[in-house]
Amino acid sequence: MSEKIQESLLTMIRERALKPGDQIPTEPELCELLGVGRSSLREAVAQMISHGLLTRVQGRGTFVRQIALKLQGGLDDLMSVTDMIKSVGAVPSTSRIQVKSIAASESLAHKLGLQVGDPCMWIERVRRADDAIAAYCIDIVPKAIFDPAQIDLGESLFAFFARAGLRLSHTHSSIQPTILTSRDLPELQDGFGLFLLIDEVDFDHTGRPICYSNDYYNSSIFKFDLVRKRR
Repeated sequence: MSEKIQESLLTMIRERALKPGDQIPTEPELCELLGVGRSSLREAVAQMISHGLLTRVQGRGTFVRQIALKLQGGLDDLMSVTDMIKSVGAVPSTSRIQVKSIAASESLAHKLGLQVGDPCMWIERVRRADDAIAAYCIDIVPKAIFDPAQIDLGESLFAFFARAGLRLSHTHSSIQPTILTSRDLPELQDGFGLFLLIDEVDFDHTGRPICYSNDYYNSSIFKFDLVRKRR
């Protein structure tokens, strides 16, 4: 229900050509306009505030903070988050970066073709599209092929791999919807968000695994298409 209300709110914002800084209708007006209950509306608005799409000013009302984007792409397209954001004319940025060295667990070693205990680099980033939270990305790369001094972590890892002479070929991915709270992602503040988790291993053109990723795509920002064929 909350997701449907958010879509209705976004449609209303577009139809009324509201711009950042413009005020949206009051809560009673929105309930009547959208035909929804107050509690459901409040939940949807709270999520949009936590995603950076709306902002609330005490005593004044709720305002558009950022025009919502809908980044479309096929799940069969191997594109970086940066490239997907740029493809619709939005500006990609990174609001939080954490890098640390970890030892490969048995599960991670199996995914990346390593020995248990081999050193890896953990890269955690919050990616934004015109200031709205677009994706929460966790990438793990064998330390042997990753030098933090040689990369601007605001750029895509795909661009780094290309500069390092590593040509990406394909991925093995699994997909599932998930909910993140402020405990998982502090940028959500007191809210929560619906995300699409793509758990994948990236391979270079020789078939060598070079990166294991957990990418959480904000469902308010991304829409993916899937082509299925009958065998």
